[in-house]
Amino acid sequence: MKRFVLFGFLAVLLVAGCELFPNITWEDIKGEWDFPDTTFNDSTIKSIHLSLMDPGEGESEYRIDLSWENGDNYLLHYGEGSMDKNVFSGTYNLGGDYTDSTTYSVTVTFTLNNDQLKAVFTGTGPLNGLVLEHGTLNAG
Repeated sequence: MKRFVLFGFLAVLLVAGCELFPNITWEDIKGEWDFPDTTFNDSTIKSIHLSLMDPGEGESEYRIDLSWENGDNYLLHYGEGSMDKNVFSGTYNLGGDYTDSTTYSVTVTFTLNNDQLKAVFTGTGPLNGLVLEHGTLNAG
């Protein structure tokens, strides 16, 4: 019985000593990311690119730009907001020649595994429910 209790205690110490979900910071993920084609809202989106940018000079909000191709259409979404560990919270708009000037809310949860980025979008508007996986940092 003592061995079992000792083993349990050591197991708890081992688990408590390592992070199951490592913390990532903005510094870990900022940059230009490319993602493989994915299916979203019953269509395939291609040439997916996500830019994670520092606040501009004199600004306090982080910036994100997300673009992709969908058939003959090129779509751009741009936003700004704050970061708390691995979660971006803010607003975004549609870019390009769209007549929709609506501002949508968004939360993006980032995870980084083996240098591959995953971004899960929740909130309002057309990005709600988007999951991008296997993103690679663009060295260019």
